[in-house]
Amino acid sequence: MAPNESGEITRLSRQAQPPGDEAVVEWEEALAAYVGVGEAAVVNSGRRAMTLILEHLSLGEGHEVIIPAYTLKDLVPLIQRTGAKVVPADIDPETFGILPEAVEGRITPSTKAIIALHPFGVPCAIEQVVAIADQRGIPLVEDCAHSLGATAGGRQTGSYGYAGFLSFETTKPVNTFGGGAVCTSVSDLARYVREKTASDAQDFGPMLKKMRNVRLERLLFSSGLAFPFLCLLASPRWKARAERLYRRMGASPPKNIRYSGVQASTGLDKLASLPERIQRRAEKAELLCSMLKPGIRVQQTPEGCTPTWYFFVAILPGPAAPIRKKLLMRGIDAAVEDEIADDCAALLSYRDCPNMAGLFRRAIALPMYEDISEAEIARVADALNAAAP
Repeated sequence: MAPNESGEITRLSRQAQPPGDEAVVEWEEALAAYVGVGEAAVVNSGRRAMTLILEHLSLGEGHEVIIPAYTLKDLVPLIQRTGAKVVPADIDPETFGILPEAVEGRITPSTKAIIALHPFGVPCAIEQVVAIADQRGIPLVEDCAHSLGATAGGRQTGSYGYAGFLSFETTKPVNTFGGGAVCTSVSDLARYVREKTASDAQDFGPMLKKMRNVRLERLLFSSGLAFPFLCLLASPRWKARAERLYRRMGASPPKNIRYSGVQASTGLDKLASLPERIQRRAEKAELLCSMLKPGIRVQQTPEGCTPTWYFFVAILPGPAAPIRKKLLMRGIDAAVEDEIADDCAALLSYRDCPNMAGLFRRAIALPMYEDISEAEIARVADALNAAAP
């Protein structure tokens, strides 16, 4: 968050006539043009964007939806509420994206949708997956929560298949302090999303709350006061309580809240700077990669793709949780296991995703952001090299 951003957003929200529908329409048009689809329709959260896509697909009892084995577990109940069965497909151990051959092996006459995540901003093998989906006449949905600005085969993620959905939460490539979008060239889907959100009420409260939470979080980290909370998060005994507290701070807004023109104005500014910010992340990620010792395997980007480096995830030779504690003792905040993403194969009691099983407990997400200094990158690399076996 830029130093003057908080004040500007507060000022706009307090105007007698704050930015309204015209700003939202401009933002939707800019998103559609950037992603390379016919339309974009914004909503108040990425979760709601996904829910509306599922509704439009008319999923129900007897249907199946294929998802990556490595993704956010909150996706599972969203699908299950439609009555459909969730089926996980194994992932590529190098890119962490859904494996095309695993997708093909999961398809049955009951398969009604395939969801392909671009994990941590690295494009999955989307061209192969969409070819499989098109051949079978199955709608493909891209989970682009991490990947706005990433490209595959010269195209933006979100431009393949039936639809893509975006998130504009505080840690995402474009942060509008909440919100999401459906990107599609299916005009009936875009119309459906707008009809379902037409009666939403204007309320700047959730946006301003997220903005205050970001300021508080940055204060806690810069002052070192976040250290006790991070210790609780790293403790098996207190982890669940710490996670509940954190989730309450970042809770999604009520479903009937409108995505605001103030958020749209913020998004337009940040979309303009997105390529430059992704380039800065890429340079920092390349430097960190060069400093890690052999045996620490960094998530790979498929040929012909460009990532956003939303997260910097590496695979260690052994379990990551003990290493995370050693880094924490040196003041370095890293994430492991379900703090990164979830093992949805295990969650759904599938035992035939060996790549997923071999990766989950060895993955670690290291600090990565546009303004991280070279000195801090060197400190992180030195600490991990010393701690890892």
